[in-house]
Amino acid sequence: MSIQWIRLTLAAAVTAFLVSGCGGGGSASAPVGGLTLTPGDAQITVTWAAEPGVDYWLFYAPTTFITPTSWATIPGSVVAQKAGSPYVATGLVNGVTYSFTMNARKDGGPGGDGTPSVSAVPRFAGAKWVVGGSLGSADMRGMTYGLPSGATANSYLAVGAAGSIFKSTDGVAWTAVASPASANLNATLYTLSQFMVVGASGTILRSSNLTIWNASASNTTQNLNALAGSGTLIVAVGDGGTVINSVDGVTWKAAASVPTTSNLRGVARSTGGVWVAVGDGGTIIRSLDGNSWNAVTSGTVADLNGIAAFGGTSAFVTVGSGGTVATSHDALTWTVQTLSPFTTLYAPVASNQFIVVGASGAAYTSLDGFNWVAQTTGTSANLYAMIRAQAPYVAVGQSGISISTQ
Repeated sequence: MSIQWIRLTLAAAVTAFLVSGCGGGGSASAPVGGLTLTPGDAQITVTWAAEPGVDYWLFYAPTTFITPTSWATIPGSVVAQKAGSPYVATGLVNGVTYSFTMNARKDGGPGGDGTPSVSAVPRFAGAKWVVGGSLGSADMRGMTYGLPSGATANSYLAVGAAGSIFKSTDGVAWTAVASPASANLNATLYTLSQFMVVGASGTILRSSNLTIWNASASNTTQNLNALAGSGTLIVAVGDGGTVINSVDGVTWKAAASVPTTSNLRGVARSTGGVWVAVGDGGTIIRSLDGNSWNAVTSGTVADLNGIAAFGGTSAFVTVGSGGTVATSHDALTWTVQTLSPFTTLYAPVASNQFIVVGASGAAYTSLDGFNWVAQTTGTSANLYAMIRAQAPYVAVGQSGISISTQ
Protein backbone atom coordinates (compact mmCIF):
# COMPACT_ATOMS: atom_id res chain seq x y z
CA MET A 1 0.00 0.00 0.00
CA SER A 2 1.66 3.24 -1.15
CA ILE A 3 1.75 6.53 0.71
CA GLN A 4 0.18 8.21 -2.34
CA TRP A 5 -2.77 5.75 -2.23
CA ILE A 6 -3.29 6.49 1.48
CA ARG A 7 -3.22 10.24 0.82
CA LEU A 8 -5.73 10.01 -2.01
CA THR A 9 -8.05 7.80 0.08
CA LEU A 10 -7.96 10.19 3.02
CA ALA A 11 -8.41 13.18 0.71
CA ALA A 12 -11.49 11.59 -0.83
CA ALA A 13 -12.98 10.96 2.61
CA VAL A 14 -12.27 14.49 3.81
CA THR A 15 -13.67 16.00 0.62
CA ALA A 16 -16.83 13.94 0.89
CA PHE A 17 -17.31 15.13 4.47
CA LEU A 18 -16.81 18.77 3.57
CA VAL A 19 -19.12 18.63 0.57
CA SER A 20 -21.91 16.67 2.27
CA GLY A 21 -21.97 18.67 5.49
CA CYS A 22 -22.93 17.30 8.88
CA GLY A 23 -25.91 19.40 9.96
CA GLY A 24 -29.48 19.98 8.92
CA GLY A 25 -28.80 23.11 6.90
CA GLY A 26 -28.41 23.57 3.19
CA SER A 27 -26.01 24.93 0.66
CA ALA A 28 -25.83 28.60 -0.25
CA SER A 29 -24.80 30.52 -3.32
CA ALA A 30 -21.15 31.39 -3.68
CA PRO A 31 -20.33 35.08 -3.17
CA VAL A 32 -21.59 37.30 -5.99
CA GLY A 33 -18.61 38.59 -7.91
CA GLY A 34 -16.33 35.80 -6.72
CA LEU A 35 -13.07 36.40 -4.90
CA THR A 36 -10.74 39.39 -5.11
CA LEU A 37 -7.06 38.71 -4.39
CA THR A 38 -4.50 41.27 -3.27
CA PRO A 39 -0.94 39.89 -3.15
CA GLY A 40 1.46 40.97 -0.43
CA ASP A 41 4.75 39.90 1.12
CA ALA A 42 4.42 36.14 1.81
CA GLN A 43 0.65 36.57 1.92
CA ILE A 44 -2.47 37.14 -0.16
CA THR A 45 -5.53 39.02 1.13
CA VAL A 46 -8.86 37.58 -0.05
CA THR A 47 -12.06 39.64 -0.05
CA TRP A 48 -15.63 38.90 -1.17
CA ALA A 49 -19.20 40.16 -0.82
CA ALA A 50 -20.37 38.30 2.28
CA GLU A 51 -24.00 37.81 3.28
CA PRO A 52 -25.26 37.49 6.89
CA GLY A 53 -25.96 33.98 8.14
CA VAL A 54 -23.80 32.28 5.52
CA ASP A 55 -20.70 30.23 6.32
CA TYR A 56 -17.95 30.64 3.75
CA TRP A 57 -15.30 27.98 3.29
CA LEU A 58 -12.14 29.07 1.50
CA PHE A 59 -9.91 26.57 -0.31
CA TYR A 60 -6.42 27.44 -1.58
CA ALA A 61 -3.19 25.78 -2.61
CA PRO A 62 0.08 26.39 -4.50
CA THR A 63 -1.34 25.52 -7.92
CA THR A 64 -2.76 27.19 -11.02
CA PHE A 65 -6.30 25.83 -10.60
CA ILE A 66 -8.42 24.60 -7.69
CA THR A 67 -11.99 23.49 -6.92
CA PRO A 68 -13.78 22.65 -3.66
CA THR A 69 -13.35 18.98 -4.50
CA SER A 70 -9.80 18.94 -5.91
CA TRP A 71 -8.13 20.91 -3.12
CA ALA A 72 -7.49 17.88 -0.86
CA THR A 73 -5.41 16.11 -3.51
CA ILE A 74 -3.05 19.07 -3.95
CA PRO A 75 0.07 19.13 -1.74
CA GLY A 76 0.17 22.15 0.54
CA SER A 77 -3.56 22.84 0.26
CA VAL A 78 -5.51 24.65 2.99
CA VAL A 79 -9.21 24.91 3.87
CA ALA A 80 -10.38 27.80 6.05
CA GLN A 81 -13.79 27.01 7.50
CA LYS A 82 -16.21 29.84 8.31
CA ALA A 83 -13.80 32.39 6.87
CA GLY A 84 -14.53 36.09 7.12
CA SER A 85 -13.77 38.82 4.61
CA PRO A 86 -11.05 40.00 4.47
CA TYR A 87 -9.12 36.77 4.97
CA VAL A 88 -5.32 36.93 4.97
CA ALA A 89 -3.58 33.77 3.78
CA THR A 90 -0.16 33.95 5.41
CA GLY A 91 3.02 31.88 5.36
CA LEU A 92 3.07 31.76 1.57
CA VAL A 93 6.18 31.53 -0.60
CA ASN A 94 6.97 34.66 -2.60
CA GLY A 95 7.06 34.05 -6.36
CA VAL A 96 4.79 30.97 -6.22
CA THR A 97 1.31 30.95 -7.80
CA TYR A 98 -1.57 30.26 -5.38
CA SER A 99 -5.15 29.55 -6.47
CA PHE A 100 -8.32 30.15 -4.45
CA THR A 101 -11.96 29.10 -4.55
CA MET A 102 -14.84 29.29 -2.10
CA ASN A 103 -18.22 27.71 -1.47
CA ALA A 104 -20.96 28.53 1.00
CA ARG A 105 -23.42 26.80 3.32
CA LYS A 106 -25.99 27.47 6.02
CA ASP A 107 -26.47 25.79 9.39
CA GLY A 108 -23.84 23.14 8.78
CA GLY A 109 -25.30 22.02 5.47
CA PRO A 110 -23.37 20.86 2.40
CA GLY A 111 -21.24 23.27 0.44
CA GLY A 112 -22.65 24.64 -2.79
CA ASP A 113 -20.88 25.34 -6.05
CA GLY A 114 -17.49 26.98 -5.78
CA THR A 115 -16.46 30.35 -7.10
CA PRO A 116 -14.30 30.40 -10.21
CA SER A 117 -10.67 29.58 -9.44
CA VAL A 118 -8.56 32.73 -9.21
CA SER A 119 -4.81 33.02 -8.75
CA ALA A 120 -2.21 35.47 -7.45
CA VAL A 121 1.51 35.49 -6.71
CA PRO A 122 2.80 36.86 -3.38
CA ARG A 123 5.86 39.12 -3.67
CA PHE A 124 8.33 40.95 -1.49
CA ALA A 125 7.21 44.27 -0.01
CA GLY A 126 8.91 47.59 -0.58
CA ALA A 127 8.11 48.41 -4.18
CA LYS A 128 4.78 50.12 -3.44
CA TRP A 129 4.18 52.42 -0.46
CA VAL A 130 0.91 53.91 0.76
CA VAL A 131 0.64 57.07 2.86
CA GLY A 132 -1.40 56.41 6.00
CA GLY A 133 -3.14 58.55 8.55
CA SER A 134 -1.45 61.50 10.23
CA LEU A 135 0.07 61.32 13.70
CA GLY A 136 -0.30 65.03 14.39
CA SER A 137 2.43 67.52 13.57
CA ALA A 138 5.28 66.30 15.78
CA ASP A 139 8.22 64.25 14.53
CA MET A 140 7.67 60.59 15.43
CA ARG A 141 10.83 58.77 16.49
CA GLY A 142 9.96 55.29 17.74
CA MET A 143 7.48 52.50 17.19
CA THR A 144 6.52 49.11 18.66
CA TYR A 145 3.66 46.58 18.59
CA GLY A 146 1.97 44.67 21.39
CA LEU A 147 -1.21 43.70 23.21
CA PRO A 148 -2.59 46.25 25.67
CA SER A 149 -3.96 44.77 28.87
CA GLY A 150 -7.70 44.15 28.55
CA ALA A 151 -7.67 44.53 24.76
CA THR A 152 -8.57 41.85 22.23
CA ALA A 153 -6.38 43.20 19.42
CA ASN A 154 -2.73 44.19 19.26
CA SER A 155 -1.78 47.82 18.78
CA TYR A 156 1.00 49.72 17.09
CA LEU A 157 2.43 52.42 19.33
CA ALA A 158 4.37 55.41 18.01
CA VAL A 159 6.13 58.07 20.11
CA GLY A 160 7.79 61.35 19.27
CA ALA A 161 8.58 64.96 19.99
CA ALA A 162 6.97 66.92 22.83
CA GLY A 163 5.59 63.79 24.48
CA SER A 164 3.54 62.71 21.45
CA ILE A 165 2.04 59.19 21.68
CA PHE A 166 -0.26 57.60 19.08
CA LYS A 167 -1.77 54.12 18.73
CA SER A 168 -3.26 52.13 15.85
CA THR A 169 -4.67 48.65 15.33
CA ASP A 170 -3.79 48.53 11.61
CA GLY A 171 -0.83 50.88 11.16
CA VAL A 172 -2.96 53.14 8.96
CA ALA A 173 -5.49 54.98 11.17
CA TRP A 174 -3.93 56.55 14.28
CA THR A 175 -5.42 57.86 17.53
CA ALA A 176 -3.68 60.16 20.00
CA VAL A 177 -2.95 58.72 23.45
CA ALA A 178 -3.03 61.00 26.49
CA SER A 179 0.63 61.46 27.37
CA PRO A 180 2.01 62.22 30.83
CA ALA A 181 5.19 63.68 29.33
CA SER A 182 6.23 66.84 27.53
CA ALA A 183 9.77 65.69 26.86
CA ASN A 184 10.80 64.35 23.46
CA LEU A 185 10.16 60.61 23.32
CA ASN A 186 12.69 58.71 21.21
CA ALA A 187 11.96 54.98 21.40
CA THR A 188 9.39 52.44 22.53
CA LEU A 189 9.34 48.68 23.08
CA TYR A 190 6.69 46.12 24.03
CA THR A 191 8.19 43.65 26.47
CA LEU A 192 7.34 41.95 29.75
CA SER A 193 3.64 42.55 28.96
CA GLN A 194 4.03 46.32 28.97
CA PHE A 195 4.86 49.22 26.68
CA MET A 196 8.15 50.92 27.56
CA VAL A 197 9.01 54.43 26.32
CA VAL A 198 12.28 56.37 26.73
CA GLY A 199 13.27 59.90 25.83
CA ALA A 200 15.01 63.15 26.66
CA SER A 201 16.72 63.79 30.00
CA GLY A 202 16.42 60.17 31.11
CA THR A 203 12.64 59.94 30.70
CA ILE A 204 11.22 56.42 31.12
CA LEU A 205 7.49 55.66 30.96
CA ARG A 206 5.65 52.36 31.13
CA SER A 207 2.06 51.24 30.60
CA SER A 208 0.28 47.91 30.31
CA ASN A 209 -2.95 49.30 28.84
CA LEU A 210 -1.95 52.56 27.04
CA THR A 211 -4.22 54.48 29.39
CA ILE A 212 -2.42 54.56 32.73
CA TRP A 213 1.25 55.54 32.52
CA ASN A 214 3.87 55.35 35.23
CA ALA A 215 7.33 56.90 35.32
CA SER A 216 10.44 54.96 36.24
CA ALA A 217 13.63 56.47 37.66
CA SER A 218 16.38 56.03 35.07
CA ASN A 219 19.12 57.41 37.33
CA THR A 220 20.48 59.44 34.41
CA THR A 221 19.81 62.85 32.91
CA GLN A 222 21.19 61.86 29.52
CA ASN A 223 18.86 61.55 26.54
CA LEU A 224 17.78 57.93 26.03
CA ASN A 225 17.54 57.05 22.34
CA ALA A 226 16.82 53.33 21.88
CA LEU A 227 15.48 50.17 23.55
CA ALA A 228 15.88 46.42 23.12
CA GLY A 229 14.73 43.41 25.11
CA SER A 230 15.39 39.71 25.57
CA GLY A 231 12.17 38.75 27.36
CA THR A 232 13.93 38.86 30.72
CA LEU A 233 16.09 41.99 30.39
CA ILE A 234 15.52 45.46 28.91
CA VAL A 235 18.43 47.61 27.72
CA ALA A 236 18.22 51.34 26.98
CA VAL A 237 21.05 53.35 25.40
CA GLY A 238 21.60 57.07 25.02
CA ASP A 239 23.88 60.07 24.84
CA GLY A 240 27.35 60.07 26.37
CA GLY A 241 27.71 56.31 26.13
CA THR A 242 24.77 55.74 28.48
CA VAL A 243 23.69 52.11 28.85
CA ILE A 244 21.14 51.14 31.51
CA ASN A 245 19.21 47.93 32.05
CA SER A 246 16.24 46.55 33.96
CA VAL A 247 14.63 43.18 34.63
CA ASP A 248 11.15 44.63 35.19
CA GLY A 249 11.01 48.09 33.60
CA VAL A 250 10.63 49.66 37.05
CA THR A 251 14.12 49.58 38.55
CA TRP A 252 17.03 50.58 36.31
CA LYS A 253 20.78 50.46 36.84
CA ALA A 254 23.82 51.50 34.87
CA ALA A 255 25.66 48.82 32.91
CA ALA A 256 28.77 47.47 34.63
CA SER A 257 31.16 48.58 31.87
CA VAL A 258 30.71 50.67 28.71
CA PRO A 259 33.81 51.39 26.59
CA THR A 260 32.59 54.63 24.96
CA THR A 261 31.32 58.12 25.69
CA SER A 262 29.85 58.54 22.20
CA ASN A 263 26.15 59.12 21.80
CA LEU A 264 24.46 55.75 21.25
CA ARG A 265 21.53 55.78 18.81
CA GLY A 266 20.44 52.16 18.42
CA VAL A 267 20.50 48.80 20.19
CA ALA A 268 19.36 45.29 19.27
CA ARG A 269 19.65 41.72 20.53
CA SER A 270 20.06 38.67 18.28
CA THR A 271 18.37 35.30 18.68
CA GLY A 272 21.77 33.99 19.77
CA GLY A 273 21.80 36.28 22.80
CA VAL A 274 24.26 38.90 21.53
CA TRP A 275 23.55 42.57 22.23
CA VAL A 276 24.90 45.30 19.94
CA ALA A 277 24.61 49.08 20.36
CA VAL A 278 25.64 51.64 17.73
CA GLY A 279 26.18 55.38 17.69
CA ASP A 280 28.09 58.44 16.58
CA GLY A 281 31.40 58.21 14.74
CA GLY A 282 30.91 54.59 13.75
CA THR A 283 30.71 53.43 17.36
CA ILE A 284 29.76 49.78 17.84
CA ILE A 285 29.79 48.01 21.20
CA ARG A 286 28.91 44.39 21.92
CA SER A 287 27.71 42.43 24.96
CA LEU A 288 26.76 38.88 25.83
CA ASP A 289 24.67 39.82 28.86
CA GLY A 290 23.51 43.42 28.28
CA ASN A 291 25.66 44.54 31.21
CA SER A 292 29.35 44.25 30.32
CA TRP A 293 30.22 45.76 26.93
CA ASN A 294 33.25 45.70 24.62
CA ALA A 295 34.21 47.96 21.72
CA VAL A 296 34.11 46.54 18.19
CA THR A 297 35.85 47.96 15.12
CA SER A 298 33.12 49.03 12.71
CA GLY A 299 35.19 50.07 9.70
CA THR A 300 33.35 53.40 9.38
CA VAL A 301 33.33 56.84 11.02
CA ALA A 302 29.76 57.55 9.92
CA ASP A 303 27.16 58.21 12.61
CA LEU A 304 25.13 55.01 13.03
CA ASN A 305 21.45 55.64 13.77
CA GLY A 306 19.75 52.25 13.98
CA ILE A 307 20.38 48.52 14.11
CA ALA A 308 18.37 45.32 13.59
CA ALA A 309 19.16 41.67 14.29
CA PHE A 310 18.44 39.08 11.62
CA GLY A 311 18.84 35.46 10.60
CA GLY A 312 21.54 33.53 12.38
CA THR A 313 22.63 33.57 15.97
CA SER A 314 24.60 36.84 15.92
CA ALA A 315 23.74 38.61 12.65
CA PHE A 316 23.01 42.35 12.42
CA VAL A 317 22.54 45.23 10.00
CA THR A 318 23.13 48.85 11.01
CA VAL A 319 22.56 52.07 9.05
CA GLY A 320 23.64 55.68 9.33
CA SER A 321 24.71 58.93 7.76
CA GLY A 322 25.70 59.28 4.12
CA GLY A 323 23.90 56.11 3.08
CA THR A 324 26.08 53.90 5.30
CA VAL A 325 25.05 50.27 5.74
CA ALA A 326 27.13 47.77 7.73
CA THR A 327 26.36 44.08 8.11
CA SER A 328 27.85 41.35 10.26
CA HIS A 329 27.22 37.65 10.80
CA ASP A 330 29.02 37.51 14.15
CA ALA A 331 28.74 41.09 15.54
CA LEU A 332 32.54 41.26 15.43
CA THR A 333 33.55 41.68 11.78
CA TRP A 334 31.57 44.25 9.80
CA THR A 335 31.18 44.81 6.07
CA VAL A 336 30.52 48.46 5.20
CA GLN A 337 29.00 49.87 2.03
CA THR A 338 27.47 53.15 0.94
CA LEU A 339 24.12 53.29 -0.79
CA SER A 340 23.57 55.88 -3.49
CA PRO A 341 22.18 58.51 -3.36
CA PHE A 342 24.06 59.33 -0.17
CA THR A 343 21.08 59.84 2.12
CA THR A 344 21.11 59.59 5.90
CA LEU A 345 19.45 56.33 6.93
CA TYR A 346 17.65 55.95 10.24
CA ALA A 347 15.80 52.64 10.59
CA PRO A 348 16.50 49.10 9.36
CA VAL A 349 14.14 46.13 9.58
CA ALA A 350 15.29 42.56 8.95
CA SER A 351 12.54 40.04 8.24
CA ASN A 352 12.27 37.81 5.18
CA GLN A 353 14.13 40.66 3.48
CA PHE A 354 15.84 43.89 4.51
CA ILE A 355 14.19 47.32 4.29
CA VAL A 356 15.81 50.55 5.47
CA VAL A 357 14.31 54.04 5.50
CA GLY A 358 15.76 57.48 6.04
CA ALA A 359 15.88 61.16 5.19
CA SER A 360 13.70 62.71 2.50
CA GLY A 361 11.54 59.60 2.19
CA ALA A 362 14.43 57.33 1.23
CA ALA A 363 13.86 53.56 1.22
CA TYR A 364 15.99 50.64 0.07
CA THR A 365 15.28 46.91 -0.08
CA SER A 366 17.62 43.92 -0.18
CA LEU A 367 17.25 40.14 -0.15
CA ASP A 368 20.76 39.49 1.16
CA GLY A 369 21.89 42.64 2.98
CA PHE A 370 24.49 43.40 0.32
CA ASN A 371 22.64 44.15 -2.91
CA TRP A 372 20.20 47.03 -2.48
CA VAL A 373 17.44 48.55 -4.60
CA ALA A 374 16.25 52.14 -4.11
CA GLN A 375 12.47 52.41 -3.81
CA THR A 376 10.02 55.29 -4.17
CA THR A 377 7.92 55.94 -1.07
CA GLY A 378 5.79 58.84 -2.27
CA THR A 379 6.93 61.17 0.51
CA SER A 380 9.82 63.58 0.98
CA ALA A 381 9.51 63.51 4.77
CA ASN A 382 12.26 62.07 6.93
CA LEU A 383 11.40 58.54 8.11
CA TYR A 384 12.79 57.88 11.58
CA ALA A 385 11.29 54.54 12.70
CA MET A 386 9.93 51.39 11.09
CA ILE A 387 8.50 48.06 12.21
CA ARG A 388 7.13 44.90 10.66
CA ALA A 389 4.56 43.53 13.07
CA GLN A 390 1.86 41.73 11.11
CA ALA A 391 2.30 41.74 7.35
CA PRO A 392 2.95 45.36 6.45
CA TYR A 393 6.08 47.34 7.12
CA VAL A 394 4.99 50.60 8.77
CA ALA A 395 7.24 53.67 8.97
CA VAL A 396 6.70 56.97 10.80
CA GLY A 397 8.64 60.19 10.87
CA GLN A 398 8.74 63.91 10.25
CA SER A 399 5.64 65.97 11.03
CA GLY A 400 3.56 62.90 11.89
CA ILE A 401 3.96 61.11 8.53
CA SER A 402 3.08 57.43 8.34
CA ILE A 403 3.54 55.13 5.35
CA SER A 404 3.33 51.39 4.83
CA THR A 405 4.21 48.69 2.34
CA GLN A 406 3.06 45.08 2.09
